[in-house]
Amino acid sequence: MEIIAQENHLYDLIEVIKKTILSKGNDYANADRLSNFKLAGAIMGISGEQQCLSLIATKVARLGNLLNKKHINPNNESLKDSALDLICYGILLDMLLSEQK
Repeated sequence: MEIIAQENHLYDLIEVIKKTILSKGNDYANADRLSNFKLAGAIMGISGEQQCLSLIATKVARLGNLLNKKHINPNNESLKDSALDLICYGILLDMLLSEQK
């Protein structure tokens, strides 16, 4: 990819990330978009941050398994979808951490 194409990809991806986080937050959470991480963490006896980190670790493991296969052709979620989820979880983790300040 040339530098211009890379920059365009970045700007496009930022828009997709924004739309994904906001729309999934509307679908899955209440007024506090981080409420599910906090509730699930409380159920498990861990923090919301640890719960989010657990989802990040699971996503990384799944991506690793897909990337290690010679013929990458997942039936349910593309590598691109998984990468997007990983980015979004990272941002959500940052949001959780920023609440601690």
